[in-house]
Amino acid sequence: MSSPIPTIDLSADSPTRQAELIRQALNTVGFFVVVNSGSLKAGEVDEMFKDMKDLFSNPKEIKESFPADKIGSGYIKPLAQSLGPYRRDYREAFQYGRQSSKWKQPLPPPFIDDSSALIRMKSFYKACHETSERLLELFALALDMPFEHFRKCHSFGLNTAISMLHYPTLSEEERERVRETDIRAGEHKDWGTLTLLFQEPNGKPGLQIYLPTSYAPPGLVPISTTNSSEYATPGTENESWAWYAAPVPPPGGFLVNVGLAMELWSGGTYKATLHRVVFPEEETEDRWSIAYFVQPDDEVVIQPVMGAGKVDESVPPITSGELFGSKLRESMERTAALAKQRQEMDRQSIPTPRAIVA
Repeated sequence: MSSPIPTIDLSADSPTRQAELIRQALNTVGFFVVVNSGSLKAGEVDEMFKDMKDLFSNPKEIKESFPADKIGSGYIKPLAQSLGPYRRDYREAFQYGRQSSKWKQPLPPPFIDDSSALIRMKSFYKACHETSERLLELFALALDMPFEHFRKCHSFGLNTAISMLHYPTLSEEERERVRETDIRAGEHKDWGTLTLLFQEPNGKPGLQIYLPTSYAPPGLVPISTTNSSEYATPGTENESWAWYAAPVPPPGGFLVNVGLAMELWSGGTYKATLHRVVFPEEETEDRWSIAYFVQPDDEVVIQPVMGAGKVDESVPPITSGELFGSKLRESMERTAALAKQRQEMDRQSIPTPRAIVA
């Protein structure tokens, strides 16, 4: 079955045609599916899922002995993060990357020194980097910029990270307590340049994207519709918006979306789309995914491109490090505020506020 989200085959068509399809996808849906990337070997993603399940099967005490640092590398326990403004995220995560050559990230089993799992993860990391470089070249081509305009701003291993994400199945006791007050991943936009998102073959749905109904491609069925303009972008304030279920990519494929850095860099041509992960109607199995987050080097100045190799210098510049730092502070402050709010509501037995966009 074909995906209602645009699919880009990196082994077919000319670069010009691939760039054209990418521009169409990112100017509307903000997501597309990639197949035949060329860098990711058959079975490599499957092995990563097996290894990450081994990681999360470690006892709680071991996982929590590798806590996330100030930039997010390490283990994040359930409810310790709030991507959205209303609810905490009921998921656990382990992030590898965003490090310099002078610092070696401590890793839990099975990713211990010289292990086959660590070798596989480093190979996967490199393949994701190569794929992102290819996509960044096409992003530039689609905006009439030199091939290397975006690619040269992303050093290998510096500001990119693998985030292994585990969404546990809720027990009967947890369902009433957690489902009514929290979410698997709150509504948010990614912060960086682009994200590669991998799911297991025949993986569990749950990812939803928020779009003006006029932008939704044929085949995407709205889950809920609203006239709220809280998340509207310029030119869409008077449109109806809806949450849509994102399809699970075909075996060997993965989703790509852009973040706020690329939205700014492209002058708004590429859309950073709001998305979230919700609890399923019926709890049957855990949900697993792997995200590869791409962020420009900290010192890179981000200003909108104008085509023909030019940038719009009338827009105040911001560095990648400044943008990432501001979003990280916002996330930390929001998480702390929601935790405090939840404690107070638990004390007073007050229901948690619902998101405006249900």
